[in-house]
Amino acid sequence: MSGPTLELSQVSKVYLSGAARVVAVNHASAAFHAATVTAIMGPSGSGKTTLLSMLGLILRPSDGRVHLLGRDVTACDERSLPGLRREHIGFIFQSFNLFAALTALENVLVPLQLKKIAKAEAPARARQALERVGLAARTDFHPRDLSGGEKQRVSIARAVAAEAPVILADEPTANLDSRTGRQIIDLLAELARDQGRTVVVVSHDLRLQDHVDRILWMEDGVLQEGKHVPMTEPGVSP
Repeated sequence: MSGPTLELSQVSKVYLSGAARVVAVNHASAAFHAATVTAIMGPSGSGKTTLLSMLGLILRPSDGRVHLLGRDVTACDERSLPGLRREHIGFIFQSFNLFAALTALENVLVPLQLKKIAKAEAPARARQALERVGLAARTDFHPRDLSGGEKQRVSIARAVAAEAPVILADEPTANLDSRTGRQIIDLLAELARDQGRTVVVVSHDLRLQDHVDRILWMEDGVLQEGKHVPMTEPGVSP
């Protein structure tokens, strides 16, 4: 499709806590296109993860619309949302979310099984995904035997194998050293460039801003376009 893969239109998320009204996201609008890595940056507590959860169809907005592949998904009923997430969105978490009892290969197979990929096809796709992220020699390793960077690569391989057009990453470098973190961002950029994925990364790690295609800055629930943040900006971790 020629338009954006994912789009927010005047999206807000409001929570009520007793008599208090907390605006986590305040009328955010943005379009996300294929073959592009967008970083949503800002200090902790600024609303980034809430925004990502609405992009990933985990939270419903209090107001505004979310469009996925041209479809208004805010109008979808709850029963259809798991299927939309499974088919179109790959999630990468800072805590990796791997099953400790499963090998790297078996962890990558999980979303393929949920998508009901043929048993004859799924293992080959999982192996190819692990090879794509540089873990061909680690297919039979359990998470306890992998480094932090390798665990994050397994989580990326899950999104690769599932062939989701959208990849959403929540603080994917938070538990990694700077060198490994840069490798992870470079890998996500390769996926966007080579496979046409739409990649959205939420982070307060300012080192990422020179390695992505586009930056959105979020603070106090307000989303701004194109801010380049100095490494010494108050309230933000370098």
